Amino acid sequence: MTPRLGGVSSFWEELTDLARPSNHLPMSSKEAVSAGRGVLFIAIAKLYFMVAGYAIYFTLPRLLGGEAAWGDYLLVIGLVSVIDNVIVTGTIQGVSKFTAQGDVGADAIKRAALQVQVLLGGGVAIAFALAAPLIAAWEKDPSLTPLYRVSAGIIACYALYAVFVGSANGQRHFFKQASLDMGFATIRAGAILAAAAAGLGVFGAVSGFVGAALVILVVSALWVRLPRGQERFPKLRLAGFMVRLFVYTLALNATMRVDLFLLKRNAVELVTATGDAAARAASALAGYYGTAQSLAFIPYQAILAVAFVVFPLVSRSTFEQDRGATQAYIRQTLRLSLVFVCGVATVFIANPEAVIVVPYQARYVAGAPALRILAGGMVFFSMFTIINTILNGAGRTGDTILSGVFTVIASVLGNALYVPLAASPQEALVRAAIASSAAMFFGLVLATGLLYRRYRAAFPLLTVVRVVVAAAAMIALGRLWPDGSKLMTLVESTALFCGFFVVMVIFGEFSRADLQSFLATLGKKRS
Repeated sequence: MTPRLGGVSSFWEELTDLARPSNHLPMSSKEAVSAGRGVLFIAIAKLYFMVAGYAIYFTLPRLLGGEAAWGDYLLVIGLVSVIDNVIVTGTIQGVSKFTAQGDVGADAIKRAALQVQVLLGGGVAIAFALAAPLIAAWEKDPSLTPLYRVSAGIIACYALYAVFVGSANGQRHFFKQASLDMGFATIRAGAILAAAAAGLGVFGAVSGFVGAALVILVVSALWVRLPRGQERFPKLRLAGFMVRLFVYTLALNATMRVDLFLLKRNAVELVTATGDAAARAASALAGYYGTAQSLAFIPYQAILAVAFVVFPLVSRSTFEQDRGATQAYIRQTLRLSLVFVCGVATVFIANPEAVIVVPYQARYVAGAPALRILAGGMVFFSMFTIINTILNGAGRTGDTILSGVFTVIASVLGNALYVPLAASPQEALVRAAIASSAAMFFGLVLATGLLYRRYRAAFPLLTVVRVVVAAAAMIALGRLWPDGSKLMTLVESTALFCGFFVVMVIFGEFSRADLQSFLATLGKKRS
């Protein structure tokens, strides 16, 4: 394979190549268009998944009726999400990597992965259910025990579902993967909100999540198919790679959530109430902070589509030992991801108070000071994630484990030592955001250094400068923008987001040729 280093054009050409069916037969013009659109459909599906998830976040607090109940839901689902994301991401990337390499049949890898997950995912789910009282006791709130226990069902279902999604991704069946994502997002939102609307409270909402996970597991098994044939793949080889990914992904997801868990625990000592009232007040504070987190996570959630697409792309280029192509993918991925993430984060940094009250009730504006800080921190974290996805795709799991472990240690220490020094619950929110964002910046610096050492590729310096200038200009404009209605806040947010990209175009970060190359890729005839 001859590397094509021509910039955005070659990047999108390679994405279209990646979407080509695994038999590598020549594509007609019609097939090429379908392949290119299939890659983009992944991004659309991830966007839909994010929007459906935020439909839950924006609606559920009203249905649950109070900050404490909302805080309980965030704590339980937040902890389950840490475990789920570890298993799901590691499984999808592990199955995808070995499937994409093409030296062994997809069914053999799928069979091995299902056997591994019956033991591993099932074991984790059982252990989590049994540990529910201990987890609740650590949070100083025994009322969380039944919620943690029932949520173990999500872990069991996700572990098996991830095998089928990983198989679809590795075979470049992006339409199928995207459809499963969109279907699950719809079922999950409907089940959770219906249960809460029926008055079943937090327990009902969590149970609805479990039911949705079970439904999508059955659908994925029927659509992607259970493994066929007699070919075998070494389970220990797959499990070894997956476990290395698990270690990194555990660190990654713990970094995202450890501040919320420690805030809940520490807040019991900061509030003026005692006993059960203190636990409820601490849950309310977690609700404020979790609300800020939910908005700050938007840039990260949006950029995950890049990770899903670039992982098998980098896996292929490194498997074929094409260093030039790998460097091109890295530079373009980092450049485009940084611009997009900063464009979104700028909106939240500029006017967090007004942004919060658009989707949430006014009482959640207490989390605005934390949102301003967390939005910046999530820029660091998003790019940290993209870099480590690249390293994992290249098989450099040791590097990702190193950066992930050191980052989560920094976050734990920062939150454990810095937050308890707060003079009030409100100050604790800000301190938690500062500690977490500082740890994320540290992780980004470390991951960037490891990436550069391996491939001599990193963020284009000129792009970084342009992004900083554009973001500063939009933040200053946002601070001058007069307060108004929710509609005016949406207008302001749209104007700042678009203005950011206008500045980037003026600076020459994007050109008309870039857009033309991207659009041409969708309909280009391939021989």
